[in-house]
Amino acid sequence: MQRRQDAPLRCCVILLLVISAVIGCNRRRAATPPIQPVPISVSLLPEVAILSSNGYAALAAELRAALPRTAYKVTSVEVDVDESRRILPALRQKSKLVVVAIGLPAARVARDRFSGAVIFSQVFNYQELLVSGRSIRGVSAMPPLDLQVKEWKKLDPKIQRIGLIVAQPHSELIAQAEKAGKASSVAVIHEISSSDRETLYLFKRMTPQIDGLWLVPDDQILSPAVLRDLLSYARSHGVRVCVFNDALLEWGALMSATPTSADTTRTVRRLLEGLSNGATIAPNITTVSELVIRLNVDVAGHFGLPSPTRAAWVVRSGR
Repeated sequence: MQRRQDAPLRCCVILLLVISAVIGCNRRRAATPPIQPVPISVSLLPEVAILSSNGYAALAAELRAALPRTAYKVTSVEVDVDESRRILPALRQKSKLVVVAIGLPAARVARDRFSGAVIFSQVFNYQELLVSGRSIRGVSAMPPLDLQVKEWKKLDPKIQRIGLIVAQPHSELIAQAEKAGKASSVAVIHEISSSDRETLYLFKRMTPQIDGLWLVPDDQILSPAVLRDLLSYARSHGVRVCVFNDALLEWGALMSATPTSADTTRTVRRLLEGLSNGATIAPNITTVSELVIRLNVDVAGHFGLPSPTRAAWVVRSGR
């Protein structure tokens, strides 16, 4: 009888013990701080140095902005300023540093003063940079020729023959230009030059055979003085000129075709990501796929071309 009377008491005691255990467990859980993710140390991020030559500060800033701080530790240096003398020696001590060089002077600094991987852009005469045994890759300074000639043909439907003058190291452009021209029913007449004065002579000699001239950004066979003479002669002899720099429109060129900074930035970043992941990058030069066409409206009117609805537009490759 006594056991039956004690049974409810024992049940209450057990229930109180269970409740106390649960409360204690919950308190311990509440007192345990949540697990926090371990932040990535800045020192563990891939290190990148962006070296820029005079005139390319804006592109360098755009590239830096495109590289996430959570993915890269970036240092920017203008090689033409005195401060670079202090920064560059410190950067040379970083064995796994990847250098992005914008412009030929910056690319030469990257080649001569660093031993690691290099990605360069805005360099047309790049052959001297391709040192044997080095991981050096570049982004093309010249937009696709097929896109250029297609837009030229749209702007100037009557154009049939285009002249092209290149230096011997860039003779491969002749075959590319001929292929691009054929796709748009345009013949390409070409010459090889070894100096700026010879370029002017060759141009004057081919003038009766051509409607337009395709200029390439080669300072080995072009100079400011020759460019002024050439563009003046072209206008007076009915030759429409496509140039590689917007500033030359003011000197009398019909149109300019240049890579967009956004596409150059995307291409450099893609190469950089490949290097950071240990990928093998080939070929030495990666082509861009986007360009901007700018038109000199006054020159277009001088040649009696149809009036365009805009003076600048972007063209993208279908690749």
